[in-house]
Amino acid sequence: MAPKLLGKDGFYGWVNLVVMFLFNVALMPMMMAFTFFLPFWVKEFGWSRGLASGAQTVSTILMGLAAPLVAIFIMKRGSKQAIVIGNLLSVAGLVLLAFQNHIWQLYLGIGVFLGLGVSFGGMLAMMTVINNWFVVKRPVALSISMASMGFSGVIINPSMMALINTVGWRNTYLILAAAALVFCVMLPALLIINKPEDLGQVPDGPASAKPETVLSGKPSHTNLYKTPVDFTAREALRTATLWLLVAYGALRFFAMMGVGAHIIAFQFDIGISATTAGMIGGVFSAVMGISQLGIGFLGLRIRMHKLVVIAAIFGMAGFSILLFADSVPLMLAYSVIYGISGGIGSVAVGNLFPDYFGRTEFAKIMGYTMPFNTFISGLAAPLTGYIRDVTGSYVPAFRIFFILLVLAFFCILFAKPPLHPSLKGRAKGKELEPKPVE
Repeated sequence: MAPKLLGKDGFYGWVNLVVMFLFNVALMPMMMAFTFFLPFWVKEFGWSRGLASGAQTVSTILMGLAAPLVAIFIMKRGSKQAIVIGNLLSVAGLVLLAFQNHIWQLYLGIGVFLGLGVSFGGMLAMMTVINNWFVVKRPVALSISMASMGFSGVIINPSMMALINTVGWRNTYLILAAAALVFCVMLPALLIINKPEDLGQVPDGPASAKPETVLSGKPSHTNLYKTPVDFTAREALRTATLWLLVAYGALRFFAMMGVGAHIIAFQFDIGISATTAGMIGGVFSAVMGISQLGIGFLGLRIRMHKLVVIAAIFGMAGFSILLFADSVPLMLAYSVIYGISGGIGSVAVGNLFPDYFGRTEFAKIMGYTMPFNTFISGLAAPLTGYIRDVTGSYVPAFRIFFILLVLAFFCILFAKPPLHPSLKGRAKGKELEPKPVE
């Protein structure tokens, strides 16, 4: 490792960003594999969609239950250890799934091992690393890191279906396990450094070694917003804004989980082949990746709240197409519009929390609120499967999800920046914003 990168005058954040980019490339198929394998399990084992999807519910609930403990662990031991320990569990789960023959093994592999593994070594740990190393440049850094998940899908979605058809779903799981071991365990263990202070460095690099903001009672000269005072987790939990964000996330994730777990099976239902379904998934991922990358640069000029609202509008528009989708062109239209929503929303929301509440206790704030998202969204996959088993169609479930997306839109619309308790007396009824130092 070049001494300059590790010295006080260097900046190691870009190395972390490269590692997180590759990490997300491997994490994406691990998180999304269920939807590809579900139709083959139903066919081979005769499991109902609702019963098999219950494994996703167990996984999501355990992720939520573990989240507060994960947050505390990250605050005390750092993201690096969480990533390594969590993804060792995930690798074990992927290997177990490769050899499963009974439904309890599916629940153990996905529900327990992957649930706990992704909770410890997934998005929370990754975003904490990014937030520790980047403040002003966070929108770009987070967009690059998360865009890898979208762009990887361009190759992974069709490749996953091709692998399953060529080497079988069991061997495909072993390939996923090998990739996770290299990129989600070994590489982070060797290269990740938790925060710039560990090297005597500062966020964003030595050129940014000055106060991020100063308080001003006048409107800022920029459209951007960052809280002038970091919130503690306790202070953040007392704001209405946080709970509007939580409600938005829970409703949005419910729809995403329900559709995501069954989108391949839905396309089979309407007569789309496995190869074409994989191609459509690739289009969705490409659009999402482009949106994720672009939104990072827009985020340097436009408030993240406005971008999340735009994402919610695209989400409703895309989902309305899915309600009537019965052909490849309509599925492609859904994939493009909903992919834009997913790309914008994932990066913008990821920036909105630290923009509103600061980076000091980011892990705790996210960890303490994640159970509310996961408990609700965890019911989506089995509910969707159950509705399909009973009615013979996925459309009734999709209609429910569309209504939830409308409710989510109104939640995010009113989720305005909270005022830190220490500043309320100084605001005197006026909006107090941070003024970036030029």
